[in-house]
Amino acid sequence: MRLGFCCQAAAALRADAEALANDRKTLGLLFENLALRELSVYAQASGADVMHYRDNSALEVDAIVSTRDGKWAGVEIKLGVGQEDAAAKALTRLANKIEAGGGSAPQCLVVLVGLGAFAHQRQDGVSVVPIDTLGP
Repeated sequence: MRLGFCCQAAAALRADAEALANDRKTLGLLFENLALRELSVYAQASGADVMHYRDNSALEVDAIVSTRDGKWAGVEIKLGVGQEDAAAKALTRLANKIEAGGGSAPQCLVVLVGLGAFAHQRQDGVSVVPIDTLGP
């Protein structure tokens, strides 16, 4: 169950819906953990790994999904509306940095969101994908 994990974490915090609605930071962290779990399940089924990226220039990306043959995708996880641009900027910065260092270009860059009616691709090439569209 997708929401089971998130509900258990909220219960451990003794947070009900009203408390989480008033604490967007905690809600965002719970959503990020739920999304990472979902990514990990699908990645594992495909023989891929999910890792976090952070470097000494303060560049941070929530998830890098990589396969054994060196292909990779970058994923930023954002619950709230209005965080898309900053997430896309971090993803493109990472892709540029890796390519400048001789690494391969990403297969895709994705902002995984909690709210959204449909998946779409931005003008900068970054995809915006609602979490409920993920699947095997």
